[in-house]
Formats: sequence, C-alpha cells, structure tokens
Amino acid sequence: MDITPVPSVGDEHWAPPHLVLARRVLTYSGRLFVERDANGVLLEYSPLVGMAAVEQRYPAWALGPFGRIEPEFAIPAQAGVFALVTDGVVRYVGHARNLEAAFGFRTGIGHIARRDAQRACGEERCRLNRLITVEARAGRAVDVYVLAMGASRWWRPARCAESPVAVAAEIVESNRGDWHPPA
Repeated sequence: MDITPVPSVGDEHWAPPHLVLARRVLTYSGRLFVERDANGVLLEYSPLVGMAAVEQRYPAWALGPFGRIEPEFAIPAQAGVFALVTDGVVRYVGHARNLEAAFGFRTGIGHIARRDAQRACGEERCRLNRLITVEARAGRAVDVYVLAMGASRWWRPARCAESPVAVAAEIVESNRGDWHPPA
C-alpha cells in the first residue's frame, strides 16, 4: 500500500504578513516555539510542584503546566500592541511597554518562575504561557503579530498621539479573542 507522507505542522506553516484589526495593521513577527527535547517531546514544568498545600493556596492559572517559549524572529523593543493567532483566529490581543521583554525568556511569557505563579500580577503571563503550551501540545502553531508604537528601549519613549493601552482596548472591543478572561 503506497501512502504519501504528510509533512508535519512544523514543516508546513504559512501566515499572512499583515493582520488588520479595528483598522490597525499588525505585522507578522513569527511563531512562538515551546521548547522540546531531542525526541520532539514537549518540555513542561510547574514551578509550584513540591510546595505544601499548593492546590488550596493558588488559583488554577498558577499551577501550570508551563513551557519555555521563544519567538521565531526578533520582536521589536518598543511599546506596542500584539495579537496571538492560531489557525487564522485571533485568540488574544494585548499591549506592552516593551514588546521584546513581553515575549522574552527572563521577563515575559517565555519562562514562568515561582514568583510569577505566586503573585497576582503574574496572572496574565502564566495564563498565556499555559495556553500557548496547550496549543503546542496539540500540534498547533501560535503566531505573533505586533504593532510597534514607541521608541526603542534605549531612548525615552516618544510622545505618541495614542497609547498602546488605548489601541489594545479598541481592538479587543471589536475583536475579543477566547483567551481573554471573561469581562
């Protein structure tokens, strides 16, 4: 029986170069990759494992499992708006003072430390990391689109007519993804 091999999801991936949301043009910045071992198995961890009474003390978003996430391409070190997209569907729209840091390994959703899972201010980071890890486990790619709106991290931020917070809120109002918490 002759069966033609089907390429894996990782080999065949296409995403449009631009995404228009609420009349704003976001530019494709690549996929988010979750770290895998040499055999291709997803590496997952939970920073709160081993702590006493974890289930009673911490909410579900803090328990994981999480993955180490890296963007495919460099993301601009500017203030701006980002969108996370899977299979052509916008899942989440957010904003950041520094887009590069928001997706960085040490300061952003790239790595979840114990302190991130223990503090309420780490909820969004933990939730997004967990959702991206779930998508990777299912074999789906998560694409990142950005709208850079500020100066680089080496200079003082430019005075923009619009803030990234306002632009993100405007986009969410018209295109609320299912990864946003209930309003």
